Amino acid sequence: MLRIILIFVFVLNLFSYFSFALNKKEKPLNIIFFIGDGMGLSQITAGKITKGNLNLEEFKTIGLMMTNSRSDLVTDSAAAGTALATGYKTYNGAISVSVNKKPLKTVVEYAEEKGKSTGLVTSCSVTHATPAVFFAHVKSRDEETLIAEQFVKSGVDLFFGGGWGYFVPESEKGSARDDEKNLLAELGKNMKVIKSADEFFKLKAEKRVVGFFASKHPPKASKRKPSLADLTSKAIKVLSQNKKGFFLMVEGSQIDWAGHRNNAKKIISETIDFDEAVGAGFDFAKKNQRTLILVTADHETGGFAIHDGSCSGKKVSKTGFTSRNHTATMVPLFAYGPGEENFGGILDNTTVGKKMIQFVKK
Repeated sequence: MLRIILIFVFVLNLFSYFSFALNKKEKPLNIIFFIGDGMGLSQITAGKITKGNLNLEEFKTIGLMMTNSRSDLVTDSAAAGTALATGYKTYNGAISVSVNKKPLKTVVEYAEEKGKSTGLVTSCSVTHATPAVFFAHVKSRDEETLIAEQFVKSGVDLFFGGGWGYFVPESEKGSARDDEKNLLAELGKNMKVIKSADEFFKLKAEKRVVGFFASKHPPKASKRKPSLADLTSKAIKVLSQNKKGFFLMVEGSQIDWAGHRNNAKKIISETIDFDEAVGAGFDFAKKNQRTLILVTADHETGGFAIHDGSCSGKKVSKTGFTSRNHTATMVPLFAYGPGEENFGGILDNTTVGKKMIQFVKK
């Protein structure tokens, strides 16, 4: 009898081992990709000191990522975003085009080919560099009116953020265009368009929706409504209706802007706001175990450092900066879910892009 029991326990353990091994090798059905623009280790540390516990602490697979562009050691968001979206390095200022200014196919475009739903959530305009690299192909990030036109023609199923001014005629108040094209009307032919927080909170389970909450960029975290976490939760609810899966990019844009201004207080509030959005994604991934969550930054901004404060008092009292620009320091990379084992150690940003594309293509 003892022998039978031992055999049963051995077989059960063997089954558990192979089930674990299979799960480790399983490809993700969904990918939620969080980008904290300008977010380095000090930004995260300051957020933790102030908040106490971060959602980022849930991640067990952590790496570091190089951010240099093809043209410069210190990248800009356009080149860094292109590397993350396409798996290829390019020159500073380029939006998903090569150094020869040829279009580079993005993870969003690959996902759409596989019938997956795609979405972008950001705390800046959709025409800004980081969101733009996932759907547009232009030689300069400054071509925001052209980027808006390419958004209308893209297959992106969901967008929440700012930038409606780039979609309305020049004659309309708040327009950022220099022509009379009404791109908002064009968008409305194929997807639901909303322009207020009230409409957002009343939003039903649409299949395709774009929500603009500012003519250009939404306000700072403390004044944003809906919050980045609200937008992330709703985006997941909409996109997860697709049984073929989805790809969602969520950007905490204004961490970077605070770094450029050497504004430590805003860095902290924006990082905490971003972490809340990560928490919304993590909550979904814990229930839907075919979802890969990745969190990183396109680059660090400001050379930010913490010089004094108190963990028990949840206070950062003294900080310093080496710059008002981006730096070349490596940024953190967090991963959770099927495929997470690919993202530990020291990686190049192109490796992250290539691996995501590999996942969505299979």
